[in-house]
Amino acid sequence: MSDSTPSNDPIGELAKALAGVADNAHSLDEIAAWLRSQPGVTSVELGDYLLKSNPPQRDFLVECTRKDGSSVRKVLNIYVLAGEKFQFNCVRDP
Repeated sequence: MSDSTPSNDPIGELAKALAGVADNAHSLDEIAAWLRSQPGVTSVELGDYLLKSNPPQRDFLVECTRKDGSSVRKVLNIYVLAGEKFQFNCVRDP
């Protein structure tokens, strides 16, 4: 099975759901807790620094187990908006 197939892409599935979660979150800790609670997620780390861009950004390093037992690590990038609002931005390689 190819790594790009939806059934073997746990990060892609997380990213789809994360858009709505980030929009409704009141803190980065809330987003981290949601990520940790998802099936197949084995590790969640919030980056130590704020990327000073417009808007500012924070990174979560997330590791998941695929259905075939292999693991995948990706960075999930979140915009930090005014008023303690958040928006999912992208998935990228660490």
